[in-house]
Amino acid sequence: MKTRSLFLWVVSLFLGVTNLLAQDVQEKIPSTLNGVWQMCFYRSSSPNVVGELKTGNSLKILSDDGRFINLVMMQTGAIIIGYGTYKQESENSYTEYVEKNLHLPQLNGEKNVMQFELEENGNLMLVKYYLKTDRNGNKIDSWCHEIWKRVEMPSAYPENIIR
Repeated sequence: MKTRSLFLWVVSLFLGVTNLLAQDVQEKIPSTLNGVWQMCFYRSSSPNVVGELKTGNSLKILSDDGRFINLVMMQTGAIIIGYGTYKQESENSYTEYVEKNLHLPQLNGEKNVMQFELEENGNLMLVKYYLKTDRNGNKIDSWCHEIWKRVEMPSAYPENIIR
């Protein structure tokens, strides 16, 4: 009787530890990509200086239901330039499944693996992805680099906002 109880206790302990370790592996993938991101670029008055990080007029929305939308703000209004679904594959990569892209039509119907690093407490995303061809089908075999800054809600309504 004691042997059977000891055996059941050891098996239960083993299953509990295995289940605990399996949960830790799943938690390593951060869920911090969801949100609105604004494309940035460096502006400098000298070619020898990196410059200041400035925000641009392009936005990327990564929704919590796995959809993404890229849009550009123009003087005539905003336009959607790309959309599809995405899935985070690891701690530092996610894949965009591009349904339609006006800027990079060679990606229409394709999957685009996005490698990224998060900086500034997860508020700055450095992205790179690989393009085999340009929009005309010419071979380019090139890495593209982008910088995205998370759009956050301020603590109070800005006085100088233009609507």
